[in-house]
Amino acid sequence: MAAGAFDLVCTHDLEGRILSINPAACDALGLPATSIRGMTIPELLPPDSVFGVMAYLKRLRSDGFAVGMMRIAGRGGSGRVWECRGSVGVDGIVRGVGRDVTDREEVFRRARRSEEHFRSIIENVSDIIAIIELDGSFRYGSPSVSRVLGYPRQALFGKHSTELIHPDDAERAAAFLSRQIADPAANESIELRVRHQDGALRSFEIVATNLVKHGRVSGVVVNARDVTERNLLEARLSQANRLGGLGRLAATVAHEFNNVLMGMQPFAELMQRPDATPQIISKGAWHIANSIQRGKRIVLDILRFAQPHLPVTTAIDLGEWWETFAPEAEAILGNIISLVSEIPGSGLCVMADRGQLSQVLTNLVANARDAMPSGGSLTVNAKALQPDARFPFGAVPNPERFVEISICDTGHGMPADIIDRVFEPLFTTRPSGGTGLGLAVAHQVITQHRGYIFVDSKPGRGSNFHIFLPKGTLPPASCSDLVEPARAVTAKKVLIIDDEESIVEGIAALLGHEGMAVDAVGSGAEAVKAIARFHPNLVLLDFGLPDMDGSEVYTLIREQNPLLPIIFSTGHGDPRKLLDGINDPWVRFLQKPFEIASLLEKMAELEADPAP
Repeated sequence: MAAGAFDLVCTHDLEGRILSINPAACDALGLPATSIRGMTIPELLPPDSVFGVMAYLKRLRSDGFAVGMMRIAGRGGSGRVWECRGSVGVDGIVRGVGRDVTDREEVFRRARRSEEHFRSIIENVSDIIAIIELDGSFRYGSPSVSRVLGYPRQALFGKHSTELIHPDDAERAAAFLSRQIADPAANESIELRVRHQDGALRSFEIVATNLVKHGRVSGVVVNARDVTERNLLEARLSQANRLGGLGRLAATVAHEFNNVLMGMQPFAELMQRPDATPQIISKGAWHIANSIQRGKRIVLDILRFAQPHLPVTTAIDLGEWWETFAPEAEAILGNIISLVSEIPGSGLCVMADRGQLSQVLTNLVANARDAMPSGGSLTVNAKALQPDARFPFGAVPNPERFVEISICDTGHGMPADIIDRVFEPLFTTRPSGGTGLGLAVAHQVITQHRGYIFVDSKPGRGSNFHIFLPKGTLPPASCSDLVEPARAVTAKKVLIIDDEESIVEGIAALLGHEGMAVDAVGSGAEAVKAIARFHPNLVLLDFGLPDMDGSEVYTLIREQNPLLPIIFSTGHGDPRKLLDGINDPWVRFLQKPFEIASLLEKMAELEADPAP
């Protein structure tokens, strides 16, 4: 029905007997005015509305004015809700008006049901829902606060949110909240450790959205989910995967090192025979040295993947770097694969760790060699990028900030299922095996450089690896380091502290050929006495001794001689971790196995300028 400002107009006495009524009300009730006059209001209403009418009449008699809600069974039995107002005149007659508010009340009823629905969800959900003020204090916390963290809800009101956060995460939490508040459209997430009332730490995954009024943030709504158990399960799964990977790695390393050892075994036997000619000895020594280099590469791949070194980046001129790396690449490729360079001669710089860049390219060149067993060509190029550069193999944000290095071979290529796993640790397609770490290390190193690496390949069409490294800035003169001439070593007496007899004998023999006197001890306990007896110019100190580690021996030596040059050597570990806390200009580090030339270089370095 169409409703006017007031649909119902009537007069009645204080007992509710109707004296007059307008046509609109008669139409709503479906009765003529002659039938309605003389009836009481309760007689016109459904039974469930009578109580409300009696309260309405009582209020009229006491206050002279009343407002009430009544449900009227209209024509066809359809119920309508009316809002009625009545006032008592000086003659004792009530003048009443009513408005049909059925539609309005239905909206209110649905809103109440919706509110009850969402309130039920919020009160029973396992996640914590909270509203945080702009100053970081809690405005609201859902009932799950008590269930999940043990705190009464009331205890949170006014408390600063960072009071619940682990101290080590408090700074990140404050920065997270600041970023969220700064941008009205922000929708940030973070994982933080929160302290339970019993003192235990729980991990929470937190998602934040803003309450915005008139374009400004008025508060932050956070949804916090307890992911402690999930993280524990993931950690256990990761441990299980590591153990499984350790088994695969052990088998892979055993296979690779057996091949390395087999590459040395027959030549070692030939060289020990009484009739061994100088040619056989020379050829055997060459093969043994080759096998040692292969074993060294395997170890470096494993160490770099298991204990990645943070890159020490400098501006590197790719043209200058390539001149020194190209001979190594040619040696890896052999005679049946041609190497083509399209790298500018100078002027194109990247920010990179020189040693790690060479390691990545070594792994990629070796990978390309294995993909071309019958020969082919390998093309290496480098170029700066434009801001609008796009690539079919992947996305590079802000490409103008990067230099692209491409390594393209003409080998057998790779299908899509291999491409998806090519950077996966321990994954290899070599029929003869391999560690499966070369490309995984390459990916790890480039990622640590804040760069990107992609592969683009199709079966039968070769493979293209694309590296994106941050662009470097040329210093005024050049981004190349000045090449210094080799320096002669003046040290005459070297003390070797190492418990491996074969290592000691080999190094002693080589240093003897350089005109040096060598003494050796096999434990840390003997070191101090040997220094007092031998008075060495330099100490070569192994980290892994049977009675104490190298850092302890170092402390003993420094108590005896603060300026004695020391070169640490070890077959494992990150030198920066092993030398943690040692800030000494008279100390250097060598990774085993090392060539005698590397040892002499470190000795000359200490003699010329001890400052690292």
